[in-house]
Amino acid sequence: MAEEFVSGPLRVDQPHPELPQALTDLIGRVTVAGGATGFTATTELDVISALAAEIVEDVAARPKRRHLLIMGQERALAGAVVLRPARLPVQAHRAEVEWLLVDPDAQNRGFGGQLLDAAVAHAQAIGVAQLHLTTRSGQGLEEFYTGRGWTESGRWPGSLRVAEGDVRDQVWLTREV
Repeated sequence: MAEEFVSGPLRVDQPHPELPQALTDLIGRVTVAGGATGFTATTELDVISALAAEIVEDVAARPKRRHLLIMGQERALAGAVVLRPARLPVQAHRAEVEWLLVDPDAQNRGFGGQLLDAAVAHAQAIGVAQLHLTTRSGQGLEEFYTGRGWTESGRWPGSLRVAEGDVRDQVWLTREV
């Protein structure tokens, strides 16, 4: 993937039938490489596949329950960002960046920043005023986000067990759009 031409970020409006598998593959590659996906390297592929199918179903729903922006192609993803608008009326002005994923072979090419910027622009286009996300400590992700205008708004020490003996903080970040 790292040497191939990569297009995007592109907003997915009408998902290709192979998109759930491509998203499953991307989440799996990022997870196995140690990425902060919420899964562990021992998570059953069926669990990841079910989540990918749910995301694509939510993207195709009317009204959309999730928004997906991708880099690469719908059959082979170099990266993706999933944005989920809040559902409750008092939260209608905000959305969550659920996942920001970049293929491990495509790291250090600026795709993460491009996807995050595209998510912010898309959020603004759909009328979102605030974004929030959570990540885990120990990988420099807080610096990645704060360097792009996000503010740390909270931390839950030791709440994520990545592996036996590897406990991390969950970190909440927010951004005005």
